Amino acid sequence: MSDRKLIVVSGPTAVGKTAYALELAKQLNSPIISADSRQVFQELNIGVARPSDEQLSEVKHYLIAHTSIHKPYNAGIYAQEARNLINELFETHKTLVVCGGTGLYIKALLSGFDPLPPSDEKLRLELEESYSLHGIEYLQEKLKTLSLKLFEKTEKSNPQRLIRAIEIGRANEVPKNDIPDFNFEFETEYKVLKMARLELYDRINKRVDEMIEIGLEKEVKDLENFQNLNALQTVGYREWWPYFRGENPLDFTVDKIKQHSRNYAKRQETWFQHQITKAKDSQ
Repeated sequence: MSDRKLIVVSGPTAVGKTAYALELAKQLNSPIISADSRQVFQELNIGVARPSDEQLSEVKHYLIAHTSIHKPYNAGIYAQEARNLINELFETHKTLVVCGGTGLYIKALLSGFDPLPPSDEKLRLELEESYSLHGIEYLQEKLKTLSLKLFEKTEKSNPQRLIRAIEIGRANEVPKNDIPDFNFEFETEYKVLKMARLELYDRINKRVDEMIEIGLEKEVKDLENFQNLNALQTVGYREWWPYFRGENPLDFTVDKIKQHSRNYAKRQETWFQHQITKAKDSQ
């Protein structure tokens, strides 16, 4: 049995992962490696529930606010960065804490994944133009015709995800996977936080209200010119664009953020139930 351990704290949004991981890391004298696909961006703060400055000062955190929405970022880049960090940190720590709710990032970090083809800029521009002319139904139908398997796995309401899936389906070559190997053997311990559904939904609703109170609208308004970037096709941001265009009232917008956050939490619960438990059982 290895003398090193990686503790993975995961679970749905608003379940209390940050606070739990913080206390755990302090007990273990461990840094925290984030596994959140939106907290990596410097420009996103309130809407992604980034840990507070006080929390960040209590324990050393990695992979939070370290890149820009204007730069490409995906699960492959994350896995590469996180594995390099783990290799470095296991030189001086016996136990490390990973915390986050992005299941794909956790899976890529621990298990790797089939490498994806690079972005095809010409095809992407063509698809974005078609989307602007014909709407999201055009992308949905194109992907469905290209690959029913990819269509079933892709978020149907997210144009950037649909475009990327079409790129993948059209690619003829797959590049070499350059995610580094782990330098140390270690035991993986999963701590999947859970909460009764109604209690979790209540926490989500209250957290959205708190985000509004501390300035979420202004944070998103300042990013309005970049609304087409993939990083901003996410819950808590994309719901504001119709509001800023005068199409939806504020209360409707806030209710949509709450609804989509609850939907996201449900998808997270399903992911972790299937993926994390499966990985744990296979060890």
